[in-house]
Amino acid sequence: MSPVPSAALQTFRPRLLQRRGRLESALKSISAPDIEQLIAEVDAALARIDNGSFGLCETCHDTIEADRLAQDPLVRFCLDHLSEPELRAHEQDLELAMQIQSRLLPRRGIELAQWDTHYRYQPRGAVGGDYCDLIVSNDGASLFFAVGDVAGKGVAASLLMTHLSAIFRSLLSLDLPLAEVISRANRLFCESTTDTQYATLACGRVTADGVEVSNAGHCPPLLLRRQATERLEATGLPLGLFCGSQYAVRRAALDAGESLVLYTDGITEAQDPAGDDYGEQRLLGCLRGCFDSEAAAIADGVLADVARFRGTRPPADDLTLLIIRRRR
Repeated sequence: MSPVPSAALQTFRPRLLQRRGRLESALKSISAPDIEQLIAEVDAALARIDNGSFGLCETCHDTIEADRLAQDPLVRFCLDHLSEPELRAHEQDLELAMQIQSRLLPRRGIELAQWDTHYRYQPRGAVGGDYCDLIVSNDGASLFFAVGDVAGKGVAASLLMTHLSAIFRSLLSLDLPLAEVISRANRLFCESTTDTQYATLACGRVTADGVEVSNAGHCPPLLLRRQATERLEATGLPLGLFCGSQYAVRRAALDAGESLVLYTDGITEAQDPAGDDYGEQRLLGCLRGCFDSEAAAIADGVLADVARFRGTRPPADDLTLLIIRRRR
């Protein structure tokens, strides 16, 4: 039985056949041994799908890393058995991805009128598939915020995160209502990705009047009020599933000292050595205990609590936390 789920195999075969068709078209105008070699590699990958060995390292027969296979279905070896030139190329690609991702993250301490912000971004590996953004409008009157989680892991997920960031930054320059920004972003993301690629996302804007939030299948953002904590459930499907999806926007006012908290499931699904999840209730309890702290201190408190809970167990997913707090 193939190590790659049958549903995933159904996406790899069309991709390989499409690549083969393009290579054959190129051969009609260019006679090149390199193209013929690539066609042979595509045929070999299709044969591996047929015989059930697709996704297995040809040296150790263990599973090839899923993110590498998603990025290039022609790979035949796991990271432990790459040749020296292949390993150097992989390390160079990873370094470039790290540089790109670090430059896309928002700067620290972005403020807007009566609002303070602080985020923490911890990828599981060198790069991650979480999306975090803070963008002040051209007139300085509003601040766009977003936290999302792209399906997948590693470099492949980080490339999708980069793509999503570019989409939102382009759309925000048009000064559109939030609901239209999200619906257009969904359509663009849907049209430029495969059927298995999607992203959950919670995003919105803060102004002097309060916050507006839309949730595309993401972990519920939390309104941390003085007397209660309110969950903002999903108002639409994750981005990339259906091009015509629409997204509702919810508006809320926050008093001085109250906060909006956005996070990814790398926090709530963090596990302790016994395999128990950190969970939303523990997150809520930690946030209530940090209520009177500044945004940075709230974020530090949550991350420290997650680390204590996890103990010696390594992180299994990327972790992102964003605090937007109304000044006193």
